[in-house]
Amino acid sequence: MTTAQELIDSSAKMAGILAEGQSLEGGVNTDALNRLNRMFARWANNKVDFGLATLAASDTVYIDVADEEAVETQLALRLMVKHRKQIPPGLSESGDNMFTELQAKYTKLPTMELDTTLRRSYPLNRRAYNINNG
Repeated sequence: MTTAQELIDSSAKMAGILAEGQSLEGGVNTDALNRLNRMFARWANNKVDFGLATLAASDTVYIDVADEEAVETQLALRLMVKHRKQIPPGLSESGDNMFTELQAKYTKLPTMELDTTLRRSYPLNRRAYNINNG
């Protein structure tokens, strides 16, 4: 498991706004945390719901390790736009593909059930109902 801060730091490095061994300044870090929380809230509206409450930087983020890269990439893209960094070729498309994979993984289709009043308690017999076959 990883913390929200670790996701932010990894994303900030990917975005080119944080160098190895550095940490984000207070306001920039708060903005990145707010962006992470808003991203998760928006994703929940799009059926990718990790079931997370609003996170503090020190909170552990309980998501599948395989999904962390998608989270980091999506947050990095948002940070690049915010800080006017050039987005490398292919990164945006990669982020879109990762989000599509998350949607496929987390979207739950509703279960369809028939109304019990529509059930037949007798077998359908064409002759009994005088239905011609043509």
